[in-house]
Amino acid sequence: MGLKKDRETAVEKATKVKLFAHDVHGVLTSSAFFCDIEGRRQYSFWHMDGFGDLSLSANGIRIAFLDTTSVDGEGLYRAKELKLDQYYYKVSDKVAKIRELEQELGISDENVGYIGSEITDAAAMRICGFRVATADAVDEIKELADYVTTAPGGRGAIREVCEFILGSMGLWEAWTEKVMRMGYK
Repeated sequence: MGLKKDRETAVEKATKVKLFAHDVHGVLTSSAFFCDIEGRRQYSFWHMDGFGDLSLSANGIRIAFLDTTSVDGEGLYRAKELKLDQYYYKVSDKVAKIRELEQELGISDENVGYIGSEITDAAAMRICGFRVATADAVDEIKELADYVTTAPGGRGAIREVCEFILGSMGLWEAWTEKVMRMGYK
């Protein structure tokens, strides 16, 4: 973990996660984007982050993309590619959306993990039981976090924290052995 955080507390909190929510820009993508001469943006996604989300999903943990700023649907495309059913874009109130998902899934704050990178993630992080910041998150978000990834957003942060969650639950080793033996199904 990048900042000095209490690993035991982070492990304890990670074991309770039943829903893992995250922003898209700055978390699934880097904070950079390319823009063509007509103003269309292009983002890149880190392939191994997809395996992280798929790993949680395969082990019964729901994934929710909560995107504040999507203008091009790039996060929606990635969610569909990963066969994730919880994608919300142009979310102006992430706290309300998390509360709605908690009610729908019959879970409480302690069962929600959230990873963010920017000030706009602070309110959502404050209500979640397991709070994660990317390595390149702003300092205020790192201070809120129970776990700070060593990888930056869009470059392995999701993969790292998904492994941490499943490892905390004692599921990572069996899961990876299964995938190495049978492939991902």
